[in-house]
Amino acid sequence: MNLSLKIFLLISLFAFLIVIFRFLTSKRLNLKYTLIWMISVAGMIVIVLFPKLIDTISHAIGVASSVNTVFLLAGLFSLVIIFTLTVIVSHINTRIYKLAQMQSIVEKRLRELEKNEKDNIGRL
Repeated sequence: MNLSLKIFLLISLFAFLIVIFRFLTSKRLNLKYTLIWMISVAGMIVIVLFPKLIDTISHAIGVASSVNTVFLLAGLFSLVIIFTLTVIVSHINTRIYKLAQMQSIVEKRLRELEKNEKDNIGRL
């Protein structure tokens, strides 16, 4: 790997890491959602610093070209991100459903209390 490419990639990865930390400190992202990004940036930094690692991984899993291994890892990474986002959306969807149910129960109780209050005032 060319030295200027390594430097460019490292600068880009560290800039991305800074953006992640800024979003984290400004409370725009939760820590549990940024961990996957921080782990992936750390993995990419390791690969940039040790490019022979991709060749070793390619040989170990039986892929002929290291470029194909990079694409395979990128695809797997995309699947992990999609799965993580699906889990998050599913969890939020469940919470919204429960909140809507609780809101309906509270509104029903409020209407019953208002009706009872009107009935009690009418008797006086």
